Amino acid sequence: MRVGLVGYYHLLFFGIFLPYLAIRSSGRIATRPLPPKVPHLRSQVITLLLFLALSLAVSFKEWISLWPREVPEPRMMLLGVMVLVAMVLLMRPMWRSRVAARGRKVWLFMPRTSEERGWWIACSVAAGISEEVTYRGVMFALLWRLTDNMLAAALLCAAVFAVSHFMQGAKSMAIIFALALTFQGLAFLSGSLYVGIAVHALYDIAAGLTYGYYGERLGYPVEPMAP
Repeated sequence: MRVGLVGYYHLLFFGIFLPYLAIRSSGRIATRPLPPKVPHLRSQVITLLLFLALSLAVSFKEWISLWPREVPEPRMMLLGVMVLVAMVLLMRPMWRSRVAARGRKVWLFMPRTSEERGWWIACSVAAGISEEVTYRGVMFALLWRLTDNMLAAALLCAAVFAVSHFMQGAKSMAIIFALALTFQGLAFLSGSLYVGIAVHALYDIAAGLTYGYYGERLGYPVEPMAP
C-alpha cells in the first residue's frame, strides 16, 4: 500500500520535528532550572494522549490495523515477562549509579511523594500506549511501506525513538535504541502491540520507582539542583 498525505505528515512530525525539539530542549534544560515535577508529569501525560490521538487518527486514514481481536498466546505473555525482568535487572545498576553520581536530570524521573508516584505511573502507562502505537505501530507500518524493507523500517523507527529522548544523554539513547528494537521484536513475535505496551509501561514504572528508592536510600536532594 502507498503512503498518503496524512502518513507523510505523521512521519515529518514524529520523525523530524519532535527529534529536533528534543535536541533543542536538551540544551535549554541544561542551563535552566528544572520544571516542578508534578506539573511536568501532568503535562507529559496530556502530551502523550494528544500524540496517541493523532497516531490513531493517522492509522485510521492510512488503513493500519493496530488492535487485532486475538489475545496474545500465553507463551508470548511469558516472553514479555522474561524480557521485562531482564531489562530491569540489567538497568538497575545504571539507575543506581546515576543517583549516586547526583545526575541533575535524574530528578525529573525520580518520584518521591505519593502524588509524584501517582503521576509517574499515569505517565508510564500513557507512554507505554502512546509510544508503542506511534513508533512500533503507525511509524513502523508507514516506513515499511516506503522502504519495502521490514528491518530498515524497524531500525529507522528505533533511531527516531532514541533521538526523541535526546535529553537523557548519548548513553541512554543507545540503550533506548536497543529497547525500541526489543519492543518491535515483541510486536513482531506476538502479532500485536499488546505485549509491548504492557512491558513498556511496566518498565517505565519500575524505572521511576527504582530511581525514587535509590534517591531516598542514597540521600539525593529532594529539591532540584541548580544548573
